[in-house]
Amino acid sequence: MPDPYSRRSFLTGVLASGTATAGTIYLLPGGRPAPASKPPPDTRLRLATGQDPSGARTLLIDMWNRANPKTPISLIETPGGSRDERQVMRDLAAAGTVDIVNLDVIHIPEFAKKGLIAPIKLVNPGEIFEEIKFVNRVPDATDQYWAAPLNTDAGMLFDRQPEDDDALEGVSLSGTLAAVPEGSRQFVGQLNPVQSTSYEAFVVNVLEHALSADPTILNPNGTVSRDLGQWQEALAPLAIAIRQGKVLLSGNESESRQAFKGRRYMRNWPVQYRELQKQDDVDAKASRIRVSPLKAGILGGQSIALVARSPHPEVAKQFIDFMTDMPAQKILASYGLAPARFDVYDDVDFKVLAPHLDQLRTAVENTRPRPMNSNYSQFSDAVRVHTRALLIDRKPLTSEFIDQIQAALG
Repeated sequence: MPDPYSRRSFLTGVLASGTATAGTIYLLPGGRPAPASKPPPDTRLRLATGQDPSGARTLLIDMWNRANPKTPISLIETPGGSRDERQVMRDLAAAGTVDIVNLDVIHIPEFAKKGLIAPIKLVNPGEIFEEIKFVNRVPDATDQYWAAPLNTDAGMLFDRQPEDDDALEGVSLSGTLAAVPEGSRQFVGQLNPVQSTSYEAFVVNVLEHALSADPTILNPNGTVSRDLGQWQEALAPLAIAIRQGKVLLSGNESESRQAFKGRRYMRNWPVQYRELQKQDDVDAKASRIRVSPLKAGILGGQSIALVARSPHPEVAKQFIDFMTDMPAQKILASYGLAPARFDVYDDVDFKVLAPHLDQLRTAVENTRPRPMNSNYSQFSDAVRVHTRALLIDRKPLTSEFIDQIQAALG
């Protein structure tokens, strides 16, 4: 079975169907021909970003560089996971050694408060999900945003042995755990934060499990409960399932994908379906894995921001528009990433390339943001330290957990 997300099939179906001129027009911001103007002086833009195993971002940058040889992009890839990327990008932006940063959405408020990024306007903002605009918007501004969404993300449940082929509107993690046999370790989640590369994945998983048991633990604007008893009850189903041997505790998303072999369930991001196909997972290649949205998941994703000290803000903004407009969103979706623009999900022809688009859209619409606060990292640390002690070390949550949440978020 051919890989429906492959670079070859996408380029054949979308880009290679016309002449070189048509392809060049497609590459330009907004998919429009560039107006006749004096060529800009040679300017090399610098983009700081995390690694991209999917290859989609690399393809888009190659396309930009071919179409814009006088303003090429140089990549500065930062190591590690979300936590490590934040530290490196913060230093690069403060020093003015990059023009653009590709941020995890949770880090936008911190970079904005420190004056590291500049407000921008989005290209065609009416096409973007309101939930996604919320986490990028400058507070109290109608058309100003701290960053432009590159791709969004939403946790999903992978089921290797579904009893039927029906798509599900939303699944409950706590309900799924209740059906797993004791001692089987048939559920895989990112619940073992032994390295910094898995810290944020752990926090996201914990929040999703808490939401599954109690949807009021985190409201739609990212406000979290300060009620200790509520947290204890919301995390009880997960804690019990771990103690009963129902859960295989893995580190980051890639480790979970490897551990999923031979197991029934996995919570992961949607891009991991394509990665399963690439690693020749028999069930994925035969479309025998059902991917379902969660009833309430955590909003993830990355957004591209203009560095305040960039010496080339106009050209950098053109690149941001190119990377976040509709044509680029379709390329990202063809590589298994979740597009931030809802029109991509409505493209009937495009669903041949991305068969899980309907489920993915539901997953995005079911998400809640994490607290959009410049002190988010302190909140994340508090959740990780205290819930790890609960889930793995079997220590009870105490009032210190609530005190640290309050200290971080106010």
